[in-house]
Amino acid sequence: MRPYFIVNPIAGGGKAKESFTALTAYLDSRNAEYASVFTEHAGHSAPLAEQAYAAGERFICAVGGDGTINEVASVLYSKRDVVFGICPFGTGNDFARVLKLPTDPRGAGRVLLDGIAEPVDIGMAGDRPFTNIAGIGFDVGVVINTERYKARFHGMIPYLLGVARTLMHMKAIPMKITADGKTIEENALILSIGNGSHFGGGMAALPNANAQDGLFEICLVKKINIFRFLTLLPLFIKGKHIGKKPVICLRAKEVTVECPDTPSQLDGEVVEHAASHYRLIPGALCVMLPPKVSE
Repeated sequence: MRPYFIVNPIAGGGKAKESFTALTAYLDSRNAEYASVFTEHAGHSAPLAEQAYAAGERFICAVGGDGTINEVASVLYSKRDVVFGICPFGTGNDFARVLKLPTDPRGAGRVLLDGIAEPVDIGMAGDRPFTNIAGIGFDVGVVINTERYKARFHGMIPYLLGVARTLMHMKAIPMKITADGKTIEENALILSIGNGSHFGGGMAALPNANAQDGLFEICLVKKINIFRFLTLLPLFIKGKHIGKKPVICLRAKEVTVECPDTPSQLDGEVVEHAASHYRLIPGALCVMLPPKVSE
């Protein structure tokens, strides 16, 4: 089964194209067959995935960041006879963290050639699939503001600047959240609903999330003043916020959210209107993962 690559050449500020060249050199050294196509504009990955599947490709790989992975996964999750390969060569690579996927070209190549295809869960926000985290509140502002800095900076710097800018305009949102029948009403600064654990280039919003356990991890941060939030934020980045008083954590298969009309983010992409219903589809996507290491 040959890999068919859908490459976003501008992901990671151009890093994806450079890394893909190194990946193909590794595949050539292993005498592996492969084919590839490059995206030409935003949103192009999804139709390319549809075309590849229609042409008979059954090992379709996304090369880029979380947005590219989301686009290709949104096509493949509904198809049970295809394997999804992930080459996380973007800026944040957050979904790769929860799956323990290497971000270097040789490591990615080894997973594609020597890995194991395993079922991975997919989240649905209304009728829109997401692989990693859906968020309402503070993290939406972080996504929007981070984009202002990605052209000038790389790594975690754009995210940290995005956080700083978002803090200046932070507001609580009244929410009624029902998770598998349990209802909570709070004025919240953050609501994260996660299949994966990280967002924003490494913030461990949901450190206990597991994309193969059939459950969402849900984190809600209650309204607190900016000084308390500033003390919580470093813990939030490191995943040490669980159990703190302003934080409520839940696990559930389905979540409904009632709140004023507000944007949300899905895998780092801003959606104008937040969904009211979130559900998990266990094992919806077959993903090539690193082989298990015996203990």
